[in-house]
Amino acid sequence: MAESSIRWGGVVLFVGAILFGVALILASFGPTKALLSPTTSIFLLTSSVLVMLALPAMYARQANSAGAIGLGGYILLEVGMTFLVIYAAAPLVFPMLKEPPGESPLAFFLGVSLVLGILLSSIATIRAGVFPRLTGILLLGATIGFFFDFFIAEFLPPIAGQVGGAFFGAVISVALAWIGVSIWKNQDDRLLVGASILEGSYKEGESTWKRR
Repeated sequence: MAESSIRWGGVVLFVGAILFGVALILASFGPTKALLSPTTSIFLLTSSVLVMLALPAMYARQANSAGAIGLGGYILLEVGMTFLVIYAAAPLVFPMLKEPPGESPLAFFLGVSLVLGILLSSIATIRAGVFPRLTGILLLGATIGFFFDFFIAEFLPPIAGQVGGAFFGAVISVALAWIGVSIWKNQDDRLLVGASILEGSYKEGESTWKRR
């Protein structure tokens, strides 16, 4: 039952990741310093909730190998994703808003949690070797993209923030969708590597036997 739930979590993660990427790209190239459009808000809210629901499956699949770093990344990701949920829900819950809410200590805390969550999850994914290692590298790239977009782009021309947001959206979408597929297929890269080594050893032994 638990294994089945984890596998379906991979499907939820895949769907959420695709919608997440679309939402972030739409948000990036929308009007600057303006509220999200209703369509973009719905995309971002739905995808963020789906990703949050699927993160336990992502953590559970590599929990034994990810260690404390994986647990810390999972907790910070769950906390940080609430930032995007609040940001996306605001225009829908309060349609009288005319501009995005100003900066606040809570938003800063949640933003930092999201950055650290993605960073630790990328390190844990690379070290654990359960998912394709490239997914961890992509998550690391997404960390850089979100850090730039959240903390640096506001001091640069608007196009910098738009490109940074689109980059973050595309990279994290591909990484999470790929992980979702791996979870659904119950694919463990460590087993694939082991199988490859065994297959190579078998062929080498067979070749040696034939020469004799």
